Amino acid sequence: MEHTLIAEPEYYSKAATDIYKKIGRVYTWDQYKKNKAIGKKITILVIKLENMINKKFMDQFPNLKVIGTNTTGLNHIDLKAAEKKNVTVASLRGDTKFLSGVHATAELTWGLLLALIRNIPWSFETLKKGKWERDTNAGYELNGRVLGILGLGRLGKKVATYGKAFGMEVIAYDPHLKKSEFTKAKVKQVFMNDLFKKSDVLSCHVLLTDKTEDMVKERHFKMMKSNALFINTARGELIDEKALLKGLKNGWLAGAATDVIRNEHKIKKNLLSNHMVKFAKANRNLLLVHHLGGATYESWAKTEVFIANKIKKHFKNG
Repeated sequence: MEHTLIAEPEYYSKAATDIYKKIGRVYTWDQYKKNKAIGKKITILVIKLENMINKKFMDQFPNLKVIGTNTTGLNHIDLKAAEKKNVTVASLRGDTKFLSGVHATAELTWGLLLALIRNIPWSFETLKKGKWERDTNAGYELNGRVLGILGLGRLGKKVATYGKAFGMEVIAYDPHLKKSEFTKAKVKQVFMNDLFKKSDVLSCHVLLTDKTEDMVKERHFKMMKSNALFINTARGELIDEKALLKGLKNGWLAGAATDVIRNEHKIKKNLLSNHMVKFAKANRNLLLVHHLGGATYESWAKTEVFIANKIKKHFKNG
């Protein structure tokens, strides 16, 4: 019999919880905090994005066999520590067929873009202060502009379809795809430098790995049009944040919206001192939200059940 600890039980899928109950006992984080002895029983740890799962965190559960996370990104888990402890990490990474039916992050990308280009958050703020400032909150149209996509994977392709629906020309850079895949997606293939030079809106959809960390540097932001926008719903570690802020301050690009911030797990307690947050508070050209990409009830329900079934299958086959 397996013992499952659901680390973030609030809003967690009942259907997924029922699957874990079929293979053993289920505990919540509150139950574990009240009785730390439960930690010795835990063989399955189910997480989202609230905690950084490093060696110290895993040491609380000496009999841990599997970590389940309903994410594709895995930078919140110390994978080397998990491997040393012989702990399997069950995630959504590589489950392309299933993920094709999950739309949350792509939809948020478009929401951020529309909010940024039409000044929606700032218009709302002035209205709440009792000011009617229609003209000063005027924005721009997307029709006829160039949408650049950095990483034409599952999410990049979804966002490309949105761009075409809005009458945009879509270009992309992805060194892992063949030309035929660009043709099939009806997206023009370009080099990375050209992507930054030609895009009116550039959206980042790259998987974070050791090779892609800090891939967007100061020189890339310097290449952008002065009226261009940058959107990031992937991971904060993909870009040089200081270079982005420098670009926004110096007018290398007009604006940016990001769902993610570098080292999210370390900055939560001192959020207002973070350089991205401080800049956003003082300027109208940076929009930040709380890593909401996958945070829809539909997405949570689908992905939590999928991971639960994946773990159930793991123990059945094991």
